Amino acid sequence: MPNIDAKNAEILRLLQANGRRSNRSLADEIDMSASSTLERVRDLERDGVITGYHAEIDPRSVGRAIDAMISVRVVPKTRELVGNVVEQIYSLPETVSVSLMSGEYDLMVHVSVADTASLRAVVVDQIAEIRGVVDERTSIMFEHRRKRVLEPLMPAT
Repeated sequence: MPNIDAKNAEILRLLQANGRRSNRSLADEIDMSASSTLERVRDLERDGVITGYHAEIDPRSVGRAIDAMISVRVVPKTRELVGNVVEQIYSLPETVSVSLMSGEYDLMVHVSVADTASLRAVVVDQIAEIRGVVDERTSIMFEHRRKRVLEPLMPAT
């Protein structure tokens, strides 16, 4: 497990808030030299803690006015069939994420679409038609809040 000390935790917090900030700005903020800061960032990247940098896009500005969660049941629950269903759903352009779940439903699918007709098409014409999908339940999101900064859980001292 990578070493996430207080300085690394601060680096992670700052980069999540603004992944485009310069190394010098980051170093000044955490009161370290630029070379030490760069080494820490590279270590966090190498260790797989930092997996990438990306732009946050407002879904509505690109024509995606409706977000929904779709619970999907797969039968039979074989590794191969569930994996195939996950891959087919994940490949849909409307899919934001697919999570494998415990409980009554096997998958939780987050989709982002233009309107309710598009949502119906995704659920009825695409997801429901995948071999192994036997049931799905759709819930439209009225509001979606997501933390932009994920703080490392520091061990209790």
